[in-house]
Amino acid sequence: MSHNDYILNLLNIEDHNIFILNNIQNKTIKNKNYKVIEGILTYTPDHCPCCGIVNESTNDIIKWGFRKNCKIKIPKISNCLSLLILHKQRFFCKHCHNTFLAETSLVDKNKNISNNTELQISMELMSKQSEKDIAKRLDVSVSKIDRKLNEISSHTVLRHEHLPSCMNWDEFKATNDTKGKMAFIITDNDKGSIFDIQDSRKSRDLEIYFKRYSRAERQKVKLISMDFYSGYISLAEKLFKNADIVIDRFHIVVQAYNALNSTRIGLCYKSNPNYKKLKKFWKLILKNENDLSNEKKYDKHFKKEISQKEIVSFLVNTDKTLKATYECYQGLINSLRNKDFNKFKNIVFHQNNNVSNKMKKTLKLYKKNIKYIHNSFKYDINNGIIEGKNNLIKCLKRIAFGYRKYDHFIARIFLISGIIKG
Repeated sequence: MSHNDYILNLLNIEDHNIFILNNIQNKTIKNKNYKVIEGILTYTPDHCPCCGIVNESTNDIIKWGFRKNCKIKIPKISNCLSLLILHKQRFFCKHCHNTFLAETSLVDKNKNISNNTELQISMELMSKQSEKDIAKRLDVSVSKIDRKLNEISSHTVLRHEHLPSCMNWDEFKATNDTKGKMAFIITDNDKGSIFDIQDSRKSRDLEIYFKRYSRAERQKVKLISMDFYSGYISLAEKLFKNADIVIDRFHIVVQAYNALNSTRIGLCYKSNPNYKKLKKFWKLILKNENDLSNEKKYDKHFKKEISQKEIVSFLVNTDKTLKATYECYQGLINSLRNKDFNKFKNIVFHQNNNVSNKMKKTLKLYKKNIKYIHNSFKYDINNGIIEGKNNLIKCLKRIAFGYRKYDHFIARIFLISGIIKG
């Protein structure tokens, strides 16, 4: 292997018509330090791209000087910004009297960013970082990153032939240029991956989307996991006749959790002698009673050694509404933990009249959706996968300090999730 081939191999340049000159320099250009590599691109062309004449001798095409100092950005060398100064051979066609330049696979025509750098941009877009950080690292403009995302987003419309047999539905806050305030996300529960994202969660838009699939295809769907949003439930009942709707267990618990916490907050007024204790030990009140410790430790609020169970027992007994709501909450979460639907149903339909208004609203919601809640006891499916994807989306949005364009946002989500390749 020649000395030139060694350098080309180190620079990951596959075009052997490029000859590197032995004058690599360190230069400062626009307050940035570069490793500047100089090379020549020359070869004997097969034909004239203007008239198509085949080059057989010097009577057809001849070499006609160079276009000097073509600056091409290449990937970093040892974490240093790098620039290739390429002198491109010019040719003259004696038949059509036109001149043309030598071309290389290193960079596309009329561009100054190498294809290797273009590939690196795509790879960087597949990681959780902002576009400005990528542009700074690769020494390109933010506009270049935007153009790359425009190119990628042009083919981010997913065309699936089949629907997942087990789906998860949810929504997340997208960008201001979406149809609705919230975007709709579907995940494949079996594969644990994003199936598709739509720019609206409105029922009419989702109905149009799902009706792209045949009735036979929709009837193959067996399970759909979601939250309590009535729009999703109505849509699933209408379009997926054979599917069982499952209310996610987390959303069942969080309703009761919020009801109990609101009841506790309602007692946190300064004239209440237990005000500080209710504020201090809020986590213990919301904790499963079976997980409370019996170990006694000194506490300055009680001025004695006391266990977690004793603290909770004291606080819930200070108010009859709080006590009734607490007992209802504990019964609900323990029935879910033990998968005891009969106990859960009994609490919902035979409520204690002393429970708070917030808990009454929660129990009313449970009554309305009791058959879907029953499915959460029957099937081992939940929205854990889709909530994880939503967390990834929020993280990406936070790192980028928000997105203006919906297409760019979705393209980044699909790239990072590995659904599409840059």
